Amino acid sequence: MTRRATYALFVVVLLAVGVVAYGFGVVAGRAQASRIFKSTLASVQADLGLNHLERLREFQGDLSRGCSKEVLAKVLFDIDIETDLLASFYREYKGTSELAALVKRDPALPAQLEGFRKKYGNSWSEPKCPA
Repeated sequence: MTRRATYALFVVVLLAVGVVAYGFGVVAGRAQASRIFKSTLASVQADLGLNHLERLREFQGDLSRGCSKEVLAKVLFDIDIETDLLASFYREYKGTSELAALVKRDPALPAQLEGFRKKYGNSWSEPKCPA
């Protein structure tokens, strides 16, 4: 084998090893990203679930003390916050498949979100239950 053929074979083998290593890296990276995404998503969902549970327990406590007006005010504020969040999501993903499930569940939602404006602004003092 000539020296030139040896170098050519070496370059071909080196390129093949590089392509295989790249392929393994892509597969490993996807698997790791998927695990990290699932873990992060689970953590966010658990945190949101705990936040909602704490809020509902707060409402329950206020209602058990007879503070229905205060609870209604808090519920209206929470509805405003959630609607603002959905409106921003709607504006960002308008016309995409991400919104299809929302529109399917509530066909009137796009009209509500289209021109939504927050009622309470960026700050609000929650009423306290005096009892």
